[in-house]
Amino acid sequence: MTEIGRKAVHLLALLVPLVSELTSKFLVLIALSIITITYVFGEVLRLKGHGLPFITSFTLKMSRQKERTGFIIRPAYFAIGIILALVIYPSAIAYASICIGGIGDSAAAMVGGRFGHRRIVRRKTVEGFAAGLTGAFLLASFFVSPLIALLGAVGAMIMELIDVPDDNLTMPIVAGALMTLATLAYHA
Repeated sequence: MTEIGRKAVHLLALLVPLVSELTSKFLVLIALSIITITYVFGEVLRLKGHGLPFITSFTLKMSRQKERTGFIIRPAYFAIGIILALVIYPSAIAYASICIGGIGDSAAAMVGGRFGHRRIVRRKTVEGFAAGLTGAFLLASFFVSPLIALLGAVGAMIMELIDVPDDNLTMPIVAGALMTLATLAYHA
């Protein structure tokens, strides 16, 4: 159940473009920054034997057992990746890269975990990679051209495979960088 919950949280990233357009990118950035700072504060308190009521219990529920002995950094990386995408890239590319990170990682994990048989790296499978790539490409295509979406999706899914330093951070950043470079090259 924890893995399903973790991937459901990833899918919440898909709301960022919608909420940004309904309100403003600035308001979403402020909200995400406050949430991230509060999360980090909650983790520091947890490690000192205290915690923030809702945040600490939710974090522990969504975390893996081996993560609980130290600072659980992956949620902060996830939020920082989204924040950086919103700050660095134009809206269409930022939204595409956030969706790529949100759906690509989730689809890869869910399909790979359930139907994956052919291993690529560690626990990563061809089936998971294909599902993540397909989902990432399709969602990104709502914001950018199909070719640009494909480049971003491929780059992000490679980050998902190698997980360095953490795919929650690198997927939207790499996807956005590749899509920005491809857009600049196309318009040059």
